[in-house]
Amino acid sequence: MKILKLIIRIVLLAFLIFLVSGLDCRMKVRHYEIESGKLSSDLKMVIVSDLHSCYYGKGERRIIKQIDKFRPDLIFLIGDIYDDERPMDITTEFFNNIGKRYSCWYVVGNHEVKSGNLDTIKTMIKNSGTRYLENEKTMVKVRQDTINLCGVVDVTQLLNWNLVRAAVDSVSRLCDTTRYTILLHHRPELIEIFMESPFDMVTAGHYHGGQFRLPWMKEGVYAPDHAGELKYTGGLYPFGDDRYAVVSRGLSRESTRIPRFFNRPELVLVTVHPKK
Repeated sequence: MKILKLIIRIVLLAFLIFLVSGLDCRMKVRHYEIESGKLSSDLKMVIVSDLHSCYYGKGERRIIKQIDKFRPDLIFLIGDIYDDERPMDITTEFFNNIGKRYSCWYVVGNHEVKSGNLDTIKTMIKNSGTRYLENEKTMVKVRQDTINLCGVVDVTQLLNWNLVRAAVDSVSRLCDTTRYTILLHHRPELIEIFMESPFDMVTAGHYHGGQFRLPWMKEGVYAPDHAGELKYTGGLYPFGDDRYAVVSRGLSRESTRIPRFFNRPELVLVTVHPKK
């Protein structure tokens, strides 16, 4: 009888440890390092996705601390940084804290559109010094390299996926493909189609890492607005010839109705090294 009680206690303790570990929502900093023959020096980028106006200290100081430590060349804010239900003040302060100190680039997500305040949000973002990309291509100088930077807005703003594909095709045709070329977009659903265009990197978020994961699972099991099989829920996905999709698990936590499980919120850092 004593042995049985001991076994039960061990099992309960193991389950409690498993549960507590799975519900850990501390921010994780994830750093990907890749190479490209199109660059002459390191290109350092931060990807911020799906913050949903969640709280990481006053003015999002815990996020900013990691950004300052990394000292990126570019910061990409790829949608759902604002939420449609939570207060906007802390997120606006976050933009004001980084927009004038770093080269920041933003594309819209579905929750900014759903908020009904998209015009106000765009104005606040632009006032912070952050550049808003709306189905357009621009060129950014980083030391000796010139980068093609493309941004396409969320399908909730464009209304259907055919228009998203047309916008991606349009901006990709404007790119000098001898230069490193990046597409900023909020959703990962069409990554395989996007990678048929001459992008060296495609960024996405939206799936929140699949929300619910287990340590041995390659992908998560749940994502907003998606009922089918999940692919590209979070990670670095190679497409050959030094071309990659980078999908962030996002930074949302208290805003989600379903808690994260073995799926810590993440801030994504990417360093692209010149290929030797």
